[in-house]
Amino acid sequence: MILHLIPGICLTTCFLCSWTGIQCDYMNRSVVAVDISNSNISGTLSPAITDLRSLVNLSLQGNSFSDGLPREIHRLTRLQLLNISNNLFSGQLDWEFSQLKELQVLDGYNNNLNGTLPLGVTQLAKLKYLDFGGNYFQGTIPPSYGSMQQLNYLSLKGNDLRGSIPGELGNLTNLKQLYLGYYNEFDGGIPPEFGKLINLVHLDLANCSLSGPIPPELGNLDKLDTLFLQTNELTGPIPPELGNLSSIKSLDLSNNALTGDIPKEFSGLRRLTLLNLFLNRLQGQIPHFIAELPELEVLKLWHNNFTGVIPAKLGENGRLTELDLSSNKLTGLVPKSLCLGKKLQILILRINFLFGPLPDDLGHCDTLWRVRLGQNYLTGSIPSGFLYLPKLSLMELQNNYLSEQVPQQTSKIQSKLEQMNLADNRLSGPLPASIGNFSNLQMLLLGGNQFTGKIPSQIGQLKNVLTLDISRNNLSGNIPSEIGDCPTLTYLDLSQNQLSGPIPVHITQIHILNYLNISWNHLNQSLPKEIGSMKSLTSADFSHNNFSGSIPEFGQYSFFNSTSFIGNPQLCGSYLNPCNDSSTSPLQLHDQNSSRSQVHAKFKLLFALGLLVCSLAFAALAIIKARNIRRNSNSWKLTAFQKLGFGYEDILECIKENNIIGRGGAGTVYRGLMPTGEPVAVKKLLGISKGSSHDNGLSA
Repeated sequence: MILHLIPGICLTTCFLCSWTGIQCDYMNRSVVAVDISNSNISGTLSPAITDLRSLVNLSLQGNSFSDGLPREIHRLTRLQLLNISNNLFSGQLDWEFSQLKELQVLDGYNNNLNGTLPLGVTQLAKLKYLDFGGNYFQGTIPPSYGSMQQLNYLSLKGNDLRGSIPGELGNLTNLKQLYLGYYNEFDGGIPPEFGKLINLVHLDLANCSLSGPIPPELGNLDKLDTLFLQTNELTGPIPPELGNLSSIKSLDLSNNALTGDIPKEFSGLRRLTLLNLFLNRLQGQIPHFIAELPELEVLKLWHNNFTGVIPAKLGENGRLTELDLSSNKLTGLVPKSLCLGKKLQILILRINFLFGPLPDDLGHCDTLWRVRLGQNYLTGSIPSGFLYLPKLSLMELQNNYLSEQVPQQTSKIQSKLEQMNLADNRLSGPLPASIGNFSNLQMLLLGGNQFTGKIPSQIGQLKNVLTLDISRNNLSGNIPSEIGDCPTLTYLDLSQNQLSGPIPVHITQIHILNYLNISWNHLNQSLPKEIGSMKSLTSADFSHNNFSGSIPEFGQYSFFNSTSFIGNPQLCGSYLNPCNDSSTSPLQLHDQNSSRSQVHAKFKLLFALGLLVCSLAFAALAIIKARNIRRNSNSWKLTAFQKLGFGYEDILECIKENNIIGRGGAGTVYRGLMPTGEPVAVKKLLGISKGSSHDNGLSA
């Protein structure tokens, strides 16, 4: 709208010069700058913008302009800065670049520009800043881009470029920042000519499919403070020449296939703050000089083949914030000085061979928010306060040899802990009542320890817990009904303990519970029928307890596995022995025996005779019906006298020679396995053909 309202008369021009985003010359006669950045403007850019012939700066960044840019942009011959970044401009840049002789900054970052990289930009003799990153340019990087020697910033990252990186870019000796990675997929490796970029401060070639070795010539870049080569396919050793990068602060060579040791020449990188070498094939020991780098803050060496001990002085520089040495073959003790500067936020040493106790100082490292020390050989107790650090969100200590009791919380600071895994250690004693203070906890894994005593009722205060596993311990007493106060619980495992008493009905208030395992305890009484109404419960295991009575046969009970109820001798129904008047429950059994002892013998005899007469009549009718069926049809028919989970097709599948388990006068017996997993025996009658009489007895 603004661009259509600019006439050539001074009065109107003076008026426009007062508008936000409009800047005029000192006499207010010409518009020299338009800056409407981040103004939430959409639509297309009018070609009328090119009528502002005195325009020097045009900044449209951070809007939603779409479609193509005006082809007549070359009419702005005085333009020095053109910033169209972070819009939705599309199409190709087929301008007459030769007319834009004054242009110094061209920023087209993060649009939908496509086609090949424009060659015309090489005609911009004064261009110092060129950013075509975050678009959809295809093809290769033109070697002629190496002729723009006045450039000090070049970014082509985040496109769809292919081919090799031209060595001619090494001629851009005034370049301070070079970005070529992310989504581009180049062939070959890093041009050794990049060693000539002696003024380079930032080199980012990450994630662009580079292969081959790291050129030792990069060691010539003594002004370089950032070198990002991560997520490529680089091979071979780390060049010792990189130890000459005396200004380097951030060095990331992670996620490649590098081999060998960390070069001893890295001891000279005194300004290094970040060293990422993870996801490679490096080996040897972590050099002790790593701990002596005075500025080091982030050290990530995980998933390599490092051996030996962690440098004992690591952290003594007081700056360490992130340490990840996991998935190596490290041994020895966890250094005591890791949190000496009270800045450590991330501590990950999992999957190593570390042993010995955890340093007590970790219990006072209030900056920690992520701890993963699982799958080592750590011993001793958990340091006091370690589980209750104020910023802690993740704590993993599983699969170690930690012992003694879990410490109680001594401070009143609310915990931010979301996941805690102490499984498979040797922790003992009662669960602390302060476990209920983890109000943000989503996952609590305590299985495979030696905990004793009762499950504290405070566990019902875990209103956000999703997974609760306290299996494989020695806990006793009742299941606290307060567990039913955990509304978000989806996974509950209390198996392999010494729990007793009934299942609390209040547990059915957890409306999204889908896994329940209380097997191998001493729980008793009947199974609550209310569990059948828990529609989310898809897996439950009540086996190996002392439950009694009948298994409810409705709702979710009908979906549970047959093994879910075994090992309960006094339980009947469903997949177990059918319930009857003499096998429902010990109490009912006692009452029925008392009643039967009062029945006179003559009534028993009359009942037996009546039953015999009825049986003979039923048998006669069955024989007559069977003969009639054989006269009328030769097809198979299955008559079931109880509920079965198979049909006659499944029976016929069993009649095979290799399934024979016996032969008799009436026929052959076959062993079979039904789709439900239930074994059966099938007898095939002899003389079953029409007119034969050899099978009459067995048929009856």
